[in-house]
Amino acid sequence: MKISIAIAALAISLLAVPAAAFAQQPHRPAHHGPVHVQKRHVQKPVVVKKVVVVKQSRWAAGRSLPSSYRRNVVGGYHRYHLRTPGRGQRWVRVDNQFLLINSITGVIAALAAAG
Repeated sequence: MKISIAIAALAISLLAVPAAAFAQQPHRPAHHGPVHVQKRHVQKPVVVKKVVVVKQSRWAAGRSLPSSYRRNVVGGYHRYHLRTPGRGQRWVRVDNQFLLINSITGVIAALAAAG
């Protein structure tokens, strides 16, 4: 009796495997028109642009000095061997540099290194 149950189970498993495989096939739509050929995508070459960074001085003649730096006025400019400022100009010390600026607009007229 045990042998007949084992044979029956083996027969059922052999019949069930192809049926399960048949049920799992993906659905493919039927082609009614011409067959489309997929085009190959050609990758374009990568272009790398080199960026050159030119380090410029923070302060330059003709640029405007922010108002927060305009308070550091140099009183004894002769002591630092600086020329006498013109009318409407004054010397300001910023970042270990002396800047001659316009008093009203804050535009830098000249630069001198602190020595």
